[in-house]
Amino acid sequence: MKKYFIKTFGCKLNKADSREYEKILEKFFSPADKDCADIVLINSCGVIEKTERKIIKEINKLKNAGKYVILTGCLPYITQKDLSSFVDYIIPIRNFSNIENFLKKKYSLKRKKNKSFSLQNSVSVVVSISSGCLGECAYCASKIARGKLESKPQEEVLEEVKNFLKKGYKEIQLTSQDIGIYGKDRGSKDLPELLLKIIDLQGDFKIRIGMGNPKDIKENLPELIKIYENKKIYKYLHLPLQSGENKVLDQMRRKYSVEDFFYIVKNFKDKFKNLLLATDVIVGFPGESKEDFRKTYKVIKKIKPHIINITRYSPRPNTEAEKMKDMPERIKKERSRKIFALSKEIRIKDNKKEKGKIYETLLTEKREGGFIGRTSNYKAVIVNKGKLGKSYNVKITDYKYNYLIGETL
Repeated sequence: MKKYFIKTFGCKLNKADSREYEKILEKFFSPADKDCADIVLINSCGVIEKTERKIIKEINKLKNAGKYVILTGCLPYITQKDLSSFVDYIIPIRNFSNIENFLKKKYSLKRKKNKSFSLQNSVSVVVSISSGCLGECAYCASKIARGKLESKPQEEVLEEVKNFLKKGYKEIQLTSQDIGIYGKDRGSKDLPELLLKIIDLQGDFKIRIGMGNPKDIKENLPELIKIYENKKIYKYLHLPLQSGENKVLDQMRRKYSVEDFFYIVKNFKDKFKNLLLATDVIVGFPGESKEDFRKTYKVIKKIKPHIINITRYSPRPNTEAEKMKDMPERIKKERSRKIFALSKEIRIKDNKKEKGKIYETLLTEKREGGFIGRTSNYKAVIVNKGKLGKSYNVKITDYKYNYLIGETL
């Protein structure tokens, strides 16, 4: 029997799509690591040029090793290269039936006998609630690949979550390109309603709410803050800043201001003292001056986000920003290093304060010699004993830059 491996690049939405491809592949093949697999499916990302180069390098390595390579995801829609000459087959994005039909025809496949399901190393699962967006960001190529917003019906999302809970999953990670716009393609603001329905499902589980842009989170702010009070919701807010200068945000076509960002963060932090704030920053966007960058640095220093996803601006084909004058890569690297150094300093100080404290922690993932757990605000804690999917009181004994170390009590 042939064996398969899936390599996923990019966002949580891609990870959710990869799970759908996995459901199809495992009907006919056996999973294996990359070296042993006959068929490798690459779910690609095309947000920045560096990732594109990395994906093409990976494809070349796989082809040289004699693998049958299938490509899907955003990159084929974004790149100006003819990727059909690099791989054996390209699947249109999220076209799950296409791969099943293709594989049946190519290999004259018969379905394997269904095996009983059992959780292995994780009780965390990604659930996508929509695809596409309503944004007009000047730099974004994802909208070219993913298209306009298409929200899943509430009933479909709820059924998916119910099935995962029945299988024993304990952490539901809700994701989309912009979670705050869920339902707007139907002319309504459905996110609070959907969250309330998920919370009401039977079971002891946690919900991690994915990234939402400030414009849409602000529209639902009172309802969302009320929903976050529920113990099933991680006190984790992923709110992108991108720039600390309104002029740059306007050039990016972000449709919110720095003041909007501050307003949302203040309201959440006033209500939830243990809030874990994650944000995104783009450095080196065309026209970003030294003073613009200084303002971004100053905003970060003030709000102290625990997680900062830093992106060096990269011009992408067929975007508005591609026509703008780019700046030297050395300036982008220098600004990226400064933000990273500040981020590390903030995170170490934040984690240092946790030493000696005790937190209820859900063990979500097995790792060599122990487990990864998550506190109520989604901080990662490494412990050496316990049972996957169970919650324990954990005393924090030490810390690293990107995680805490604890012992189960």
